[in-house]
Amino acid sequence: MNHPNMSYKAEQSMMVMAALALSMGMAVGQEQNPSLPRTPTAFETRNTGGTAEPEVSITEEKSKAKKITYTAVTELREWKDTGGKVIRAYLLAFEAVNGEDALLVKDGNIRFLVDGAKQSSPLPLERLCIEDRIYIGKLVAARKPQAGSQKAP
Repeated sequence: MNHPNMSYKAEQSMMVMAALALSMGMAVGQEQNPSLPRTPTAFETRNTGGTAEPEVSITEEKSKAKKITYTAVTELREWKDTGGKVIRAYLLAFEAVNGEDALLVKDGNIRFLVDGAKQSSPLPLERLCIEDRIYIGKLVAARKPQAGSQKAP
């Protein structure tokens, strides 16, 4: 490429640009915008299902609201774990038809509703300090039916 009006350096940079253009798939001297993709000349329409007509369907799934009712067995109080950490919470029953039939300890766990929380938290009974375990033991014993007593119909 010996151009009479170009310097040696300008000619070299022109050759580098031509090599870059070829590596990008462009013809030398053809002006293209390399950031724009080439547009296909033919388009194909495909169906999404097994029918002859393309179709799209949207089904709305109704969410089922779930009502959660907690049965608090104690007032809000401070509980201590074995490490001395204090938790302000309500002691909740696991299953209860009414306050007297409340199951307080299930599989070695108790259930708390921590002050300000929206969801209950299980806690192993063994993680509570001995005084709080004794307190829960008294609550459990008070809820068990006494021998010989009958519930009123």
